[in-house]
Amino acid sequence: MTRFARVVAVAVVAVVARGARADGTPEAGVTAGRDGPPESLDATTWTRAVGFEPDLQGAPEPGVVVGAANVEEYRAFVPDSLATLVRDLGLTLDVAAYRPIHPSRGYLEATRAAWGRARAVETPGSIRTRGIEGYAGGLPFPRPKTGLEVVWNQFFAYQGDDGWVRFRAYWVSASRGVERTEDWSWSYLVRGMDRTDLDPRPDLPEFKARGIRYASLAACEAPDDKAGTLALMVRHDDPVDQRGFLWVPALRRALKMVFGAPGVPWNGSDMLFEDIRGLSGHPEWWDWTLLQTRTVLAPMHAGVRIGPGETEKSVDFDAPPHFNPRVQWEPRPVHVVEGRPKFWTSRYGRVVLYVDAETFLVPWKEGYDRDGSLRAVVLHAFNASPDEDSEPPPLALALAVDLRRGHATLFATLETRANVGLCAADFSQAAVLRMGR
Repeated sequence: MTRFARVVAVAVVAVVARGARADGTPEAGVTAGRDGPPESLDATTWTRAVGFEPDLQGAPEPGVVVGAANVEEYRAFVPDSLATLVRDLGLTLDVAAYRPIHPSRGYLEATRAAWGRARAVETPGSIRTRGIEGYAGGLPFPRPKTGLEVVWNQFFAYQGDDGWVRFRAYWVSASRGVERTEDWSWSYLVRGMDRTDLDPRPDLPEFKARGIRYASLAACEAPDDKAGTLALMVRHDDPVDQRGFLWVPALRRALKMVFGAPGVPWNGSDMLFEDIRGLSGHPEWWDWTLLQTRTVLAPMHAGVRIGPGETEKSVDFDAPPHFNPRVQWEPRPVHVVEGRPKFWTSRYGRVVLYVDAETFLVPWKEGYDRDGSLRAVVLHAFNASPDEDSEPPPLALALAVDLRRGHATLFATLETRANVGLCAADFSQAAVLRMGR
């Protein structure tokens, strides 16, 4: 049996909780907000106010390298799926010390101002019914009590108001190595409404009027036969399909498109649209259950040196399976939530997200086939913010592994900037036509 066959055979159905409660049953109907905010909500109180600190008892010390020989010693901190990659694919985990993370001053203020106003609404069987009421900015559910609340926190997690990134995507065979690469730039406006860092605040008037929360414009830069391809996408406040335009250089025209439905890969890669940053899509498209809270190793201060010729040094392209990242892993507090898709197009029968309890970003995701077998794992490695008071943690590496196919797609950040001051006009059909000429 090959290593990948053994991986696929693993059914990851049990994990070891560490010191926190979760009954696994979502509250019915509408869930209430939390009590009033603490007297002070700042960098020093954020973790205790909205989440919890990691349980470090028995955790590997900084400097320890967790590998196949000693992973069982630290299994309480290594999810089953991650341990499988360590044992069967040679992944090693370089352990660093836990470091707390807080969002920007503006996001802190918005969370305090809107504390307790949001309500999460269960929408069983429906993908078009809105699943949140009263959201007014910042983190909607401090100390979340249900899986749905955790995922809404992920949806509104602090990522700045906008940003720009250049990245290189690698298509990698576990047996043959790197097959091809593509270079892309991606401009994105995370917050068309409920902005926290950049003026105009709290909303961009053009996006507020149209109910648009998110917009992105991706441009392929290499290879030559694909360069000039453009993709514009917008995501609305309501749980409708994500729409936009695709500029195809060979056709010299922009095609109106629907993007990001569950089950659809990004650009023919192993990364589904719904896997981007752990979960990309409307929370209403899944049924969510909070399985547990625990402490796991995760790369939230990955220590990747970002830059052309630098980022690639954080990946082992030489030894099989040719995609193992070399990043720093620290004990992190996480909410473990399970999602069962309502979309018939979804490739997964269920997903499990490990949602960081301070940032509500998703460093680790598991995707299961409808027969219950582990199909995919998705890693997102974040670097430390250059200035936590004003900028989010930058995404340094992303990795999607299709265990059934023995294949992966890796995304390495070459350049990245946050809060650059983009506007609604940067995300329009006119912008696509202008760039595509």
